[in-house]
Amino acid sequence: MVSMPVNLRWTLIVASVLVIIFIIYSAIKTKLNIRYAIVWFTFSFFVLLLGLFPEIALWLKQVIGIESLTNFLFLVMISILFFISYYCYIKMSKMSEEIKRLTYMVAELKKEKEQ
Repeated sequence: MVSMPVNLRWTLIVASVLVIIFIIYSAIKTKLNIRYAIVWFTFSFFVLLLGLFPEIALWLKQVIGIESLTNFLFLVMISILFFISYYCYIKMSKMSEEIKRLTYMVAELKKEKEQ
């Protein structure tokens, strides 16, 4: 069985720990919404698990049938980032509709006040 290269393991571990630290800092200092912090924290924790226990990634790559472990990790990371992006797009669409609705309400209130 092919193992995960040491430099890839350390890259995954260090990057995920740095992201976790940045998320905690952002949650405390910039008042990051807790929902988004949980999403990014979960993503970083998953990457940390892959770095600490490469057997999981090796097993999953064999199950899916991908030859290279690096290609598998790229596929996983791109997929996760796609879902996070899609989630943000849905939230943005809902907020856009809410802003439109609130704008109409403000316009109606101004009209009532003028009358």
